[in-house]
Amino acid sequence: MKITILGARGSVPTAGRDMQEFGGSTSCLYVETDEYAIFVDAGTGLIHAPDVGTRKIVILLTHPHIDHLIGLPFFPFNREKGRIVDIYAKRRGSLGAAEQIERLISPPLWPCLLSDYPADFHVHDLKLPITFGNIEVTGIESNHPGGSIIYRISQNGRSFVYATDYEHYGSDMDALAEFARDTDLLMYDGQYTNEESSRMVGFGHSTVDAGLEVRKRANAGSILFVHHDPRHTDEMLAEMENAVKSDGVAFAREGQVIML
Repeated sequence: MKITILGARGSVPTAGRDMQEFGGSTSCLYVETDEYAIFVDAGTGLIHAPDVGTRKIVILLTHPHIDHLIGLPFFPFNREKGRIVDIYAKRRGSLGAAEQIERLISPPLWPCLLSDYPADFHVHDLKLPITFGNIEVTGIESNHPGGSIIYRISQNGRSFVYATDYEHYGSDMDALAEFARDTDLLMYDGQYTNEESSRMVGFGHSTVDAGLEVRKRANAGSILFVHHDPRHTDEMLAEMENAVKSDGVAFAREGQVIML
């Protein structure tokens, strides 16, 4: 399983000379198999999607907050007539997946609907578990305002858990640790420092220290921190990383490729 970090920034995309090492594009992963091109989240990182050839395209949304959806109107394959794009998101209250997306991608906030693009979009209400070829996707609810899904994606005995937009305050960390039990890679929301986190209770994000605790409880092989705060520069992120860096502990960088 090949995973590419297309976007690791949280909340809002950033730019500038001091935001280059870790990148400024918001949440998006690309999971590549022989048959499928699976994108997890559709932040601005989705704009940098590579050529997927004839692979079947799937987009799995954790939740419909703007930073996880704003790249969808600029997805390179939108312009390919006849290209099928399957999008999955969990129903939230009275809103199905298609209705959630149309809240943002529709006039007057955007000049057109997904259905106006040449590509053929199929939007599905997510029901887990789900499989794509030999890829199995499971999930649990995250502790995040409005709800979000924490995904576990597995193939041939290898797996990673994508626990972005998760707040450890008020959450059962043991439940996440059990879900992530023995995973090869835990991608964890490390948006805040401990000091920031104490002022941001209820915002739906976590810390490096909490992530390290989850990794320990889960016996996860390694941990990669994602959803970097838009105010955190390369210098600050490097300092945060160096304080904890060891075998299997690092901060995600845009463009990073991981082989499992």
